[in-house]
Amino acid sequence: MGQTKKRLSLCELKAGQAATVVDVDTRNQALWRKVMAMGVFPGTRLIVTQTFPSCVFQLGQSQFAVDKNLARRITVTLMEDDVS
Repeated sequence: MGQTKKRLSLCELKAGQAATVVDVDTRNQALWRKVMAMGVFPGTRLIVTQTFPSCVFQLGQSQFAVDKNLARRITVTLMEDDVS
């Protein structure tokens, strides 16, 4: 308790890992609009379902595929109940 969770980029997760979004690099407006349209905001919970050739994650009932460049811009922390 009181332990700081390690921050990772989305592209560092393995298939099956659940995470919470903590930050999205918003310097590029086009990329910001893309992640915003997917519903990826700080506090969003997601599950990675595939890591190659692109990063695929599930958010609610929807799945999204993003390239490694965009996945690197999404910072997450692993969910404590992740059992993968």
